[in-house]
Amino acid sequence: MTDGPGDDPGEDTPSQRLGVREIARRIGVAPITVSRSLSNPGRVSAETRARVLEAIEQIGFVPNQLASSMRGNGRMIGTVVPPLINSGIAEQVQGMSDECHEGGYSMLLVQGEFTQEAEEKAIRTLLGWRPAGMILQSFVQSETARALLKGSGAPVVEISEVKGRDPIDMVVGVSNFETAHAMTMHLAAKGYRRIGFVSTPIHGNDRLRQRRTGYHAALTRLGIKNHDGMEVEVPITAQGGAEALITLTSRHKDIDAIFFSSDTLAVGAVQECHRRGWAVPGRIAIAGYGDMDLAAQLYPRLTTVRVDRYDMGRRAVRQLLARLGGNGEVPAVTSLGFEIIDRESA
Repeated sequence: MTDGPGDDPGEDTPSQRLGVREIARRIGVAPITVSRSLSNPGRVSAETRARVLEAIEQIGFVPNQLASSMRGNGRMIGTVVPPLINSGIAEQVQGMSDECHEGGYSMLLVQGEFTQEAEEKAIRTLLGWRPAGMILQSFVQSETARALLKGSGAPVVEISEVKGRDPIDMVVGVSNFETAHAMTMHLAAKGYRRIGFVSTPIHGNDRLRQRRTGYHAALTRLGIKNHDGMEVEVPITAQGGAEALITLTSRHKDIDAIFFSSDTLAVGAVQECHRRGWAVPGRIAIAGYGDMDLAAQLYPRLTTVRVDRYDMGRRAVRQLLARLGGNGEVPAVTSLGFEIIDRESA
């Protein structure tokens, strides 16, 4: 009789190649030891974990992450982010990813929008995967979503803004009010008095709302009247920044400075000035927000607000892991610093 597939004890069937039990049999341990090596490596010896990982490498085993998550022992952090065209958000996500990797966790990312409906849908999707913790890129707006998060039992970090609302659990970020207030005061200290403000759509975005409020507060403190039409909302693209520049300079011939809520917008405005033959800051001063890599390479170099978004992402994950590991009391609010970078554009 000819042996069929799998009849030879030395031959691996597909089910054996993919099974925890087969790995356990090969190295002479219990299946639970293999599972712990993958989901909770601190509970097995370094030698045993090394043997498990070697066997996994040899037979091409792929752990069933879905099953692990459904059992409640998945090492996964879930996050909802706005569109990654925003370079600052991309830096935050990279920081989160690096910290997750170093901590032995995976990161599951769902893209959302600044509406309550999209936010709630994204959060429901992530909670369905039973993550160990959640990171949200702004304060959660939907009361239904807040209730879902509180009821999940998983720690939650809301990232970027530290004022305006009480966090569900923890918050890591900066005061966007203070950053915008400081930049507006900085421009005024350099002699500018007709200062415009450009942002992406503010509705549903707590960070931008706080920046606009900080801008208004600085003008009030300076005794500068904020004339109608000195503010514009545009998409977060270089083209949007160019269009905002055209709009504001057309409305107000004497405008002498524009504060953009994103470096991406500010770069577009500087480029539009070059196309029109306008000197920056001779004809108009330009300031941005974020200190993206291009800001220091632009001509003229861009005056901007520096916020370490990469570190912000790492700190958020670190807070979650500290809570999950029971490493003492974790602060509810972690406020990071910022810096006004004064360059030649203003």
